[in-house]
Amino acid sequence: MSIRDLNSKISLKLVFILYIATTLVGVSSHVLWRDEMQGWLVAVGSSNVFELWNNNAPSGHPIVYPLLTFISSLIYENPLSMQLMQWSFAAICVLIFLRRAPFSKFQKLLFTFGYFPFWEYCLISRHYVVIQLLSFIGVIHVSKRNYSLVYISFLIALLLNTHALAWSIAIGFFIAIADDFLYKRLRKGKWEFSSVDSLSCLASAILLFIASWLSLNSLFQTSRSIDSASIEVSLKSILVAFGRYLGGNILIVPDSSRWLDLSVSAAVSVALIIATILYIWRSRKALLFYCSSIFCLLCFNAAVYSGAGSRHFGIYFIIVMASIWLCRSDLSASCSSSVANVKESNLIESRSGFSLFLSAILAIHFFAGIHRVSLDIVYPYSASKEVAAFITNSEYADWPLFGTRDVELASVSGYLGKSIYYPEINRLGTFTEWVNRNSSLSREKSLVYIQEYMDSHPNINSLLVILSNSSNLKHNFGRGDLKISDDISIEFVKSFLRSYNKPERYYIYKVGRAINVLSE
Repeated sequence: MSIRDLNSKISLKLVFILYIATTLVGVSSHVLWRDEMQGWLVAVGSSNVFELWNNNAPSGHPIVYPLLTFISSLIYENPLSMQLMQWSFAAICVLIFLRRAPFSKFQKLLFTFGYFPFWEYCLISRHYVVIQLLSFIGVIHVSKRNYSLVYISFLIALLLNTHALAWSIAIGFFIAIADDFLYKRLRKGKWEFSSVDSLSCLASAILLFIASWLSLNSLFQTSRSIDSASIEVSLKSILVAFGRYLGGNILIVPDSSRWLDLSVSAAVSVALIIATILYIWRSRKALLFYCSSIFCLLCFNAAVYSGAGSRHFGIYFIIVMASIWLCRSDLSASCSSSVANVKESNLIESRSGFSLFLSAILAIHFFAGIHRVSLDIVYPYSASKEVAAFITNSEYADWPLFGTRDVELASVSGYLGKSIYYPEINRLGTFTEWVNRNSSLSREKSLVYIQEYMDSHPNINSLLVILSNSSNLKHNFGRGDLKISDDISIEFVKSFLRSYNKPERYYIYKVGRAINVLSE
């Protein structure tokens, strides 16, 4: 069966129903990891929006997604509410894509179950689904011949306050509409502004100024050091940035320590960028959006932050898909030919070399998405939920808890619904606090921190210790318990090593203090 015959037999309604069913199964089985649970705990631990702002500030992430998480926590105070919120946004993205995106049915099928919309931006509860949703809505709006300047400015304002990486897409939209606004007036030869246009421009400018100020205020409150010394551009950082482009589009991330890998990946990335530009050059809007967005993101990756995972690299993929979407929609909106000619043009488009190449890329994403979601259903992303269930149903349910490191224990705290004593902050806590903490604690000194806790809490006779994978005690408990003093001993309880994320595999110990009973 040819792709054309297969395309005619695909039912988009059935595709969407299948997506809803499989992702609901995925949501029900997915175990939140530290970054996901951190966002949830920050929302739950904030009593109002102002406290949410202060708790979220050190993360360096703007306020839109934390605010949405905060609202979901008010509706239902369980991490599942955040997951369902994430799933809802992902489902809306897919619905919009299936109904409005100018791609073949076969390409829509591949995209729907692709790595990012099916796994990374659906089952993983993070900011990026909002970037995807706003990008799709923005493309639909900007591709129209007449659109509301205030409305698109509002979308850009939301993008600015979603994530630092979303600034690239926001800038792309801004340049595209600014050029379109000026280009239309240049063609008409009218530079006078009506009262309505003047008010729209003024309202848009005020909105974007406030949104930029809020976003920058969030970004520069990050616990990471951002100054002139932290911004460094080199040949290697530029090659790494191009490698991120490749990772977002073909899901192959080069080894940053090997110059050969970086050089080859950069060459392939440049070829992909040129091929995309040659394809979308017919649309002025799409060309400006793509070039400005890609340039901004490459500069950010090269100079400030190269990204730490596929979720970051996926922004490149969103930009590419949005640019192709914008190009095709923009050309369709400005097309004045007959319906028959439009259909003939679409047929030629579907058979073009670029379309076949795009299908190949989407096929890579399709198989990666199916594999990753299937793996997550049978193999937990974190062992935190299993740890929480064990403690809740054991004799240790009411014991005081000690844990390190806090970055990897947040997910356990979230599923337990209890605070844990973190030596990093020297008190009880739930989420990771990036300020007023001791970041220099060594993983090899977990035993020292346990000893210090017991010495400073003489009234506590029994303590349950939860240590993450790299912080576990290096002692052979098969030969007996570990004594840290004459009256304090540590007994191994259980290990939880079934986790995709190695840092979120845990070891549980119970610490007991000998009680001297004096007889007369």
